[in-house]
Amino acid sequence: MIKIKLVVPRKGYIMDAFERFEEFNRLEAIENRGNELEEFELEEVVVAADQIGKLKLDADVVISRGLVTKLLKESNEFIPIVDIPVQGIDLIRCLYDCKAHFGRKKVAVIGALNMIYGVENLADIVDLPIQSYILNDIESSVSLVDLAASDGCEVVLSGLSTCKYAEEIGLGAILVETGKESFRQALIEAKRVALVSRREQEKAKRYQTILNYAYEGVIAVDLKGKISVFNTAAQEILSISKGSLIGNSIYDVVKQGKFRHMLLSDGEYQEDIVAYQSIQLSVKKVGIFLKGKKVGDMVAFQDVTGIQEMEGKIRKKIHLRGHVAKYTFEDILFQSEEIKKTIETAQRYSEVDSNILIIGETGTGKEIFAQSIHNHSNRKNNPFVAINCAALPENLLESELFGYAEGAFTGAMKGGKQGFFELAHRGTIFLDEIGEISPKLQSRLLRVLQEREIMRIGDDKVIPVDVRIVAATNKNLMHMVKNSEFREDLYYRLSVLDLVLPPLRERREDIPLLANAFLQKGLSNQKQIMITDAAKKKMSEENWEGNIRQLQNFCERLSVLYKDKIIDVYDIEKYFPNKSEEKLLLNQAAEREMSSGENLSERERILQTLKKVNYNKGEAAFELGMSRTTLWRKLKGLNIETK
Repeated sequence: MIKIKLVVPRKGYIMDAFERFEEFNRLEAIENRGNELEEFELEEVVVAADQIGKLKLDADVVISRGLVTKLLKESNEFIPIVDIPVQGIDLIRCLYDCKAHFGRKKVAVIGALNMIYGVENLADIVDLPIQSYILNDIESSVSLVDLAASDGCEVVLSGLSTCKYAEEIGLGAILVETGKESFRQALIEAKRVALVSRREQEKAKRYQTILNYAYEGVIAVDLKGKISVFNTAAQEILSISKGSLIGNSIYDVVKQGKFRHMLLSDGEYQEDIVAYQSIQLSVKKVGIFLKGKKVGDMVAFQDVTGIQEMEGKIRKKIHLRGHVAKYTFEDILFQSEEIKKTIETAQRYSEVDSNILIIGETGTGKEIFAQSIHNHSNRKNNPFVAINCAALPENLLESELFGYAEGAFTGAMKGGKQGFFELAHRGTIFLDEIGEISPKLQSRLLRVLQEREIMRIGDDKVIPVDVRIVAATNKNLMHMVKNSEFREDLYYRLSVLDLVLPPLRERREDIPLLANAFLQKGLSNQKQIMITDAAKKKMSEENWEGNIRQLQNFCERLSVLYKDKIIDVYDIEKYFPNKSEEKLLLNQAAEREMSSGENLSERERILQTLKKVNYNKGEAAFELGMSRTTLWRKLKGLNIETK
């Protein structure tokens, strides 16, 4: 629904206005039959001329006439005003009425310029002497009537208040009426203007909504300092609680200082830091040009603190996307005093921000301890970024750690890429296998540890980072330092706090607990693998050179092979890593013997094996290095009967 308001000095000022409006709508509907039309609503607003400046209008378009139009345009900048034209036919009609009532007397036509322009040209047509007087404001009407009287005019053609005064001093008066044609013309123009205005309002609202939901504050002013844009973010950043600021002077809104001076100056700025009251702003400023001519200026700015908060949110989202520590000290299974002391030491380490070097053989759980340290520290709500330094070639590892700028090398991502140190900002970075990095990367890493800042590959900007470094190695770094394979200064930077993880053979009492947990892992609640105490004891006697990782893999194999039976000593001995190697060597030797004719006959070898395993065909097949099906076929072919 498009609202049209008819602003007039008295009710019924435009004769039959509503009837003419309805007629106009009917004709429009007939003319555009079959097409969807906008609905229009007409409302009459009666206001005295001296109150027009105080009038608050809620409309898509306003229709008025003469001096009222002029005054409305002066007091309403953003609502389109359509003037009802006083056409020549309207003036001619009034002049003929004047001649009929008062005879051939000199006529004063008093009105706004848009009403009476060129009225003297009608003098010959109506055969009346005519003199025009331009009315610029309502206060001038009395003096103009007096002037017309002194000029010998006996009749006044004008608006309502002017005609009223003319009659009071004894002059004739004729009210200039708005003809049907003129009102229709005004309605056509009002409809056109309203539709254009509605589209412009929709566009402006769209842009304003976009601006209001932007993180940056945006202010635009014209060359006189009048505000044309002042979005919500700008009000929040500058702590301005007023409503709409559009149309106000920037001098009345923004306090004096460098920020206001920057906005109103001729220069342009990129990412300048400016103080405004108690905050620091990062400011960009550009001029606004229309067809090569400057029409204003615009600044976009952010509170530096707000930028840091936004950075924190972004980093937290990245953290939640995968750079997160899953394990805590509660996830470490143990019974041994060695691990208890190690955990206590690690917990004390986690309470400070010093770098930690975790030393331990392969499979001792270095990353689990690193994650637990992170989750026990003040950095636990920030990223935990882990990278295996031995898993990537030098050039790729460098770009992953430090990131790169756009165009740094062939195939570089547009816009560049953040490195792991940037991703780990305010969190922890875990550098596993630190002893494998090249001397070049050792130098770059040393700078990060000393300066707490990084520089992307191919860039010249220094980026500060707040990162706690936890490194891990299974090598003797001190021995590498003595052999000039590892930088001494880097070693001492990394090993501020040393954490040595004992191998599994030095904490044998933990093996049954770990084995039981690994065997049950992945099984449903209804199923459970049983293992005898003797089997657990046997497992505790094994050295487990691969430590916890080797034990876990061994238990996973057992859980697959024996998920429906109790596991005893004999079951696990067959699958010990050293036993499997011995068995492979024996089978290979047996094959060599068979091929040279030095072996027992196949029938005797099968019989001896069956006797050894108490005629268990599955175990016999395993001992003989063949499948159960092959063993069954050989038993049948060799006429071997089993119990």
